[in-house]
Amino acid sequence: MQHADTTPLPPTLAPLLVLPLPTLVRFGRLMRAEGWEVDLQRMCVDDGYALDCLAAGHCSSDARLRDAAVGLFAAFHRNTGQPEAVH
Repeated sequence: MQHADTTPLPPTLAPLLVLPLPTLVRFGRLMRAEGWEVDLQRMCVDDGYALDCLAAGHCSSDARLRDAAVGLFAAFHRNTGQPEAVH
């Protein structure tokens, strides 16, 4: 009778999405001007939160905010290579 290998597996590292900092900061500033507080640090580690914020920014009447949201959406797509993986 063989014993099952109980050696713990090493932790899997979450993918790190490097978002363009100037665009991210500009996005946060423009969102704040619209009355929406955004946690930029959380956007870097919580895909669902980030995409919700980007969707809200994309629906804004401010063209600059929409452009910043589109740029950050593009950064997510570039970094994942599979946009469906971020949903």
